[in-house]
Amino acid sequence: MSSLKTTNILHPSSASNNIVLGSSGATTIGGNTFPTTTGTNGQFLQTNGSGTASWATVASSQWTTTGSDIYYTTGKVGIGVSSPSYPLHVASGTARLGFTNTGALPRLWFGDSNGNAENTYIHAYSLYFETGGTTPGTGTERMRIDNNGEIRLCYNPIANISSAPETSQSTTGTLLGAASGSYCQFGKQSGVVAAFNRQTNDGTIISLRQDGTEEGTISVSGTTVSYNGAHLSRWSQLPGGAAREEILRGTVLSNIDEMCAWGEEENEQLNRMKVSDVEGDPNVAGVFQCWDDDDDTYTDDFYCAMTGDFIIRIAEGVTVQRGQLLMSAGDGTAKPQGDGFVQDKTIAKVTSTHVTCTYDDGSYCVPCVLMAC
Repeated sequence: MSSLKTTNILHPSSASNNIVLGSSGATTIGGNTFPTTTGTNGQFLQTNGSGTASWATVASSQWTTTGSDIYYTTGKVGIGVSSPSYPLHVASGTARLGFTNTGALPRLWFGDSNGNAENTYIHAYSLYFETGGTTPGTGTERMRIDNNGEIRLCYNPIANISSAPETSQSTTGTLLGAASGSYCQFGKQSGVVAAFNRQTNDGTIISLRQDGTEEGTISVSGTTVSYNGAHLSRWSQLPGGAAREEILRGTVLSNIDEMCAWGEEENEQLNRMKVSDVEGDPNVAGVFQCWDDDDDTYTDDFYCAMTGDFIIRIAEGVTVQRGQLLMSAGDGTAKPQGDGFVQDKTIAKVTSTHVTCTYDDGSYCVPCVLMAC
């Protein structure tokens, strides 16, 4: 089929809402002859290759307007692409734009010149949505994906969607996002910040994992919420804010009358600790868990496990039994309390005699339920 160049030929008539030929409706333009009658609905102009055009009915064939690079074939329109693959397929230089329908859902995709198949157009750029009924360009921004890989979604109007939730405390509305620092953020001026709803039956609400392995859960059973595989812990520091030293996991710690210090941050409840050095110490705080490596600013903080399931360190040669209450031995280890009454010196209750680890000094750890607070 020959091509019909449309540039400066087809013009809309404001009086009749029809398409007329040329600025005055002439039947001969540039040596080409056009029909004097109007076509019927759905027809198009075709040439005979010798300068004469006539009306034809749209069929499953292809029409082309090379002057403006518009192509049509079997229900698909291409702009800048001669063989459109989708209902609307647009190409300009290296850029690609497509509207298609995959399954039951419409799709809009962007791409570059990595190839001709849709799945090779992998570089998405900019997508802007506006709220309905607004003047173009004046819509409220609801979602942003920036070049750092951060995703921010705003449900209610918010003053500055470009700020991360933790820096948007003075704004109103709801903001959540996944930051380039590989963590999710949720922010809200007031009210409930996040809700997790298991709708049908009892079971796990949140699964807590490390390197893909589930280490604990938060679950619901009826009206009871359970924190599984967990214990209560808190931050602390050594006396005087001293630097790190070797402290074995499960070592018994005692409270001292010094408060932890973190720059100008206010602290009204977290005191410092030391390795327990008093037998039957009533100031027991819990047991050493690990040093805190979350940041490079406060490197001398550690975690103290206080209540719940954990391990506790026992000296070499000391035997414990399941169900025994433990107290401080005065050297950083624990030993049997000697009676069955929970007192101010009680640290923990042995839940198993399984040895979880043995240290170079012969001390070892067993599972327990901590009762330091």
